[in-house]
Amino acid sequence: MIRISVIAAFWMLVTACFAGSPAPPPSAVVPADPCDDKAPVVTRGSLEQTSETDPVILARRINETGSEIPSFPGDGLIDEIGRVLGLIRAVSPEMAEVNARPKWEPGTLILGLEPSLFEAVSVGLPEEGASGPFCTGYLEFDALNAAVGLQGVEILPFEYAFAIVIRFHPREHVHSAAISYHGIEGIIYAQPEFILGDGSDIEVLWSDGKWYTVFRKAWGDCPSGCIFSELHFFVEHEGDIERIDPEHTEQIGEFAQFLAERGWMQRPEGQ
Repeated sequence: MIRISVIAAFWMLVTACFAGSPAPPPSAVVPADPCDDKAPVVTRGSLEQTSETDPVILARRINETGSEIPSFPGDGLIDEIGRVLGLIRAVSPEMAEVNARPKWEPGTLILGLEPSLFEAVSVGLPEEGASGPFCTGYLEFDALNAAVGLQGVEILPFEYAFAIVIRFHPREHVHSAAISYHGIEGIIYAQPEFILGDGSDIEVLWSDGKWYTVFRKAWGDCPSGCIFSELHFFVEHEGDIERIDPEHTEQIGEFAQFLAERGWMQRPEGQ
């Protein structure tokens, strides 16, 4: 009882001494949020790769080359390419087995970080496999993460020398994002996650009111480069599809351009 009385008296004295003292300002109690409640919610760890349709992949490829094409209605170029591929596959159903192959993972970059930023990233992320607001206090880095719609961050093993993989909205231009991240303090390099190996693919080209399309069916040890391949050529004009014999494609400049740029050739099995 004596001990309780002493403690009670002590707190009465403390209360009397501080009575009437102004309360500390909120900023002295709760630190300011450097991301101003705009931090993106991200998942820490490896995320499932983004699946994209053939028209989306091919439209991005055309836009990246800067080719001059007309303005199309609806969702523009994506819908137009989807229309053309649909017409081709309607007359040649076997072409449904051939899909466009992206050069890199969409919405994905590998970033090499300086130790200070790497530590801030590690501290700012939620636990492995969990999701939560991600803010590092590096203002430019945090602002760009919000702008690209950052969705996930994976910390690579230490043998990669302070590197992370980031995944953001797949519609963002990968190379433009890489340039933006590379110019930020604390980032040593920013590069797309290239897809290794080889495989089947599609190319499309708009020229003089016509769509020129090549379907490349490839197989046979494709991780090392594909041993065999078949090329199928089509021209679309005002809804009509013409299939071109491979022997006649050398006389058509658009197809010659495809073959020269991609290095594609006929290599059927058994020949």
